[in-house]
This record gives sequence, structure tokens and C-alpha cells, in this order.
Amino acid sequence: MAKRGGKWNERLIGDYNWKFLCMPTPPWKHDRPLPPFYGKDDKLSVMVALVMGAQHALAMVGGIITAPLLIAMSGFTPENQAYLVSAALIVAACASFIQVFQFKIPFTKYVIGTGLLSVMGVSFSFVPVAQQVIGTLSQCTCAGAVCTVGGTCSTCAVPLVGNCHTAEDAYGKVLGTILVCAWYQVAISFVPSRVLRRVFPPVVTGTCLVLLGTALIGSGFQNWGGGIYCAQQVLTSKVPCSGNGEVALAFGHRVYLGLGLVVMVAIILAEFLGSPFIRNTEVIIGLFVGMIVASSVHYTDCNDGVCTSYRYVTSKQISEAKWVTFLWVCRFKLGFYGPAVLPILFAFMVTTMECIGDITATTEASHLEPVGEKFERRIQGGVLADGLNSFFGALGTITPVTTYAQNNGVLSLSRCASRYAGYGCCFWLLLLGIIGKFAAIILTIPNCVLGGMTTFLFTGVVVSGIHVLNLREGLNRRNRFIAIMAIGVGMGVTLVPAWVNISGQYIAYPNEGNFWPVNPTWSPGFRGFRDSIIIVMSNGFSIGGFIAVFLNLILPFDQSDTHTGFDETDDNVIDLKDKAIAQP
Repeated sequence: MAKRGGKWNERLIGDYNWKFLCMPTPPWKHDRPLPPFYGKDDKLSVMVALVMGAQHALAMVGGIITAPLLIAMSGFTPENQAYLVSAALIVAACASFIQVFQFKIPFTKYVIGTGLLSVMGVSFSFVPVAQQVIGTLSQCTCAGAVCTVGGTCSTCAVPLVGNCHTAEDAYGKVLGTILVCAWYQVAISFVPSRVLRRVFPPVVTGTCLVLLGTALIGSGFQNWGGGIYCAQQVLTSKVPCSGNGEVALAFGHRVYLGLGLVVMVAIILAEFLGSPFIRNTEVIIGLFVGMIVASSVHYTDCNDGVCTSYRYVTSKQISEAKWVTFLWVCRFKLGFYGPAVLPILFAFMVTTMECIGDITATTEASHLEPVGEKFERRIQGGVLADGLNSFFGALGTITPVTTYAQNNGVLSLSRCASRYAGYGCCFWLLLLGIIGKFAAIILTIPNCVLGGMTTFLFTGVVVSGIHVLNLREGLNRRNRFIAIMAIGVGMGVTLVPAWVNISGQYIAYPNEGNFWPVNPTWSPGFRGFRDSIIIVMSNGFSIGGFIAVFLNLILPFDQSDTHTGFDETDDNVIDLKDKAIAQP
């Protein structure tokens, strides 16, 4: 009996070095013994698999919830906002399982999934496109005044002018367009990865990541200052910032900046003093600390000797939320929006190259050779899983998913590359997704606290892009020229949106602008073509990425540019090596 009990104890608890994982790391001590390394097919006890999976899940949660939250801020109802958060977690759990398990396609040499500890979450690459499309299709005016469908437009006594869709209906058109465009990535998965790396080298993907991160940092800072809408109006009026509980102050108020700073300080302390487990989950730890502080303080407003206290965090949404939820509790009418096809296809190209880089980094962190037939099969299976999961994710009402990179850092610190940890991660993500109260808690996070976390998260995207730019031949003269041209135009569009939209008001896009004014006599087809070009040109990472691809294809190589410092037969080794910064 003792022997049988010991066997069950080994299966349930295991003998992992918990002291290494949980003890804080003093800055002056780095010589602690490391735990054993677990390979991709090594079996883990239930406890070890769940704890290791929890690290990956917590490292992902910040990125997974941010993308749908940014999209939902475009005018979704609170109920639909909470649903998108839950749906994103559920889709990420299912997609990660497919990626980790690796299914073989019968009667072929192809597979679906990497068979590694590769986890998936909602991609940030599609957030700017979705926001633009929703803003465009939601545009509506009543007698020249902007109104919202289902809100102020309902009292209009004259015919409405504009597209006049609800945010949810516009989002349905985004999902429908993604369902069509996702097959582009599926097709790419059957192109040899060596060919893809030559067509889209690090100078192209690195430029796209820098521009994508720059655009997203703007959203992070707007939320940090109080909210996106009040930030867009700050130059013309002092609109109170909603989304911070009962507190409604002007954009950039010191209390907003202070609460966001709490998150930053918590992340710094976690990195400086935290144990490996804490460092692996520092983003969610910072968000948790920010929520504790925001829940513990209040803002007092005094007028004529009467003082009123307002809370940053309220429990109303939490108490009203259901305990259990799942996909399709809320539905969006699918449609198709032609002008969004080009930018969505370009976003899929970016996520494809991210996927290849992340799989390469995961292969190395798993102590496997990033060369050879098995590696090429993992690349093919990973990209195919990205495309198929994005298609089924859109059916599950979520924008495309992609392989996440921050988990490579978790893998390296924990020294656990076992796929059983990946299954544990899927379990936690699914559990968090179906608990409706969790999504409600996420929605109660004040914008200023969320902004502090997302600023750190999105800056990781920029740093990843800078890292990618220096891979292979690095920033030689040719690559430096490409990066200068692409980043110059792309970042200029991001910083000065009036370059395309003269009004500077997001709601008016793309019906105003001197670059290509609208002619009412145009046919619907030509108008759609014009809108498609305008969407690409007003999106920094799209126009910058297009310039990078074009210049990379036409510019000749100098003799000094062709030297990479690596054997050309081993170019698999150096693609996005050690890319472990938080960047989905």
C-alpha cells in the first residue's frame, strides 16, 4: 500500500523544485541550483502541469483581454464587452490545444499545430484595422451633428446621413471579412518557410512590429490619461473621461496618471525582486496590484462645503454578471466589408512572420534543433494552425489569433518545455473564459489602470521589433534605408492622422480629407476601392509595411549587404532568436 500511495503521490504532486520557482530572487544572488529540464514529451504530475500551465496562462491573460477590450471600446454595450473578454479566453484555450497537440492530416505529410509548448492568443495586428472599420461603419449624422445609432440618433427628426451601423453590426462585418481572408494564411502555410523568410526578412517584419507597437502605445497612453474618447477631444473641449468607475475627470488628471503609475511600479518591483513565478506573470501581477489600490481609494469632490466621494471600482457589473458563460451567448450578424480586405490580408502576413519567429524561438528554448525536416514540419503546422484557428475564432466571434511570444520567456525561466504544461495552460484559460464573473471583474478595471498595463505590454511589441530589425545581417546600409523610409511614413501617419483625415476626428473617417475627396457620383465599387486605399494609408503599420515589402523587393544588394555572418544553409537558426518579450 505504501508503494501504491507513493506512486499516486508522484503522479499528483511530483518532485519539482518548488523553492526555485517560488522564492524571491535577491538582486545580488544568481547562483541558485536550477531545476531539471523537462522536454516536450516528458510527462508531468498533475500539480506540476497545472502550476506550469498557470504561469503561461497568467503571462497571456493581459494580452488576450486587451485586444477585445480595445475593440469593444468602440461603442459596444457592457454586456457585449464582457462577452468578448470571455470568448477571447475560450478561443485562446481551444486554439492553444490544437497548436500544442499537433494533428496529422490523413494521407498527407502535413500537420496542424507545432507539437511544442506553443500557446495562442488574440493578435494585436488586427486591432487598428477593426477600430477603423467600426469607426467608419458607425459614422452617422443627424442634420450635420454626429449621433450614435441606438442612442442619440433615435431622436433625430430628419433622415440620417452616413453608414449608421451599430458597433456590433460593424464588428460582424469585420468578422465576416476575416472569415474570407483567413484562407490566405492557410495557403501561405504550404509555402516553404525558407521561401517566406527570404520574401519577408527581418527588416520587413521588424518594421511592422515597431509601427504596430507605436500605434498601440498611443491607445495605452490615452487610456492611462483617462480614456480614448476624452483623449481625442482634449484639444477642443474638456470632456469628462468615463470608464473609471464613478470618477469622471478631465483627461490627464493627476489621479489617473498616479493609478497608472502604480501598475508600472508594481511591474518594476516584480522584475527586480520577484521569484521566477512572479517574474513570469509580472504583467497580470501589476494589473492586480493596480486594481487593489484603485479599489482601496476614492476621489472626493467638494462644492459649496458639500463633499462627495466617488469610487474608481464599483461592483455593480460583477454582481449582475452570470457565473457561467460560453461562446455564442452574444451573436453578431456576419457581413463583408470590401475596403478592409487589403489591410486584413497585410495583418495576416505580419502574424504569419511572427508565428514563424515564435516557433523558432520556442524550438530553441525546448532544446531542439531549429533546422531539418521536423523543424520545417513544425513551421508548416504552426502557420496552418494559425490560419485555421483564426477562421474558427472568427466563427467564435473573435478576431484572429496568433502564436504568442512571451511564453518563450516563461519556458526558459521555468525550464519546462513539456506539452503537458501547455494542456494545463489551456485548462486555466478555458476555466477563466467560462466564469462570467471574471470577465465582469476585467470590465471594472479603470481605464487609467488598464492604460498603465497596456503601455508596458505594447512597448514590448516595439522592443521586439527593434530586436528583429537587428537579426541576420542587421541594420546594414540597405536595411537601414528601408527602415527609415517605412518607419518615417508609417509613424508619421500614426502621429498625424490628419495627413489623410483633415478633420482629425476619428468618427469622420474616411469621408473627409483632401488627399482623395469623395465624389457622390462614384459607383459603389469604385468608392469601395477608394475606401480600401484610404484605410491602408491611414494605418501606420499597413502603409509602412507595404513600403518595406516594396523596397525590399526592388532594392539591389551591395556586396557588403549580402554578408550575414551565418552559413546560408543554417538561416533557420537566426530567425527571431531569443524573442521572449511580451508581444502577441
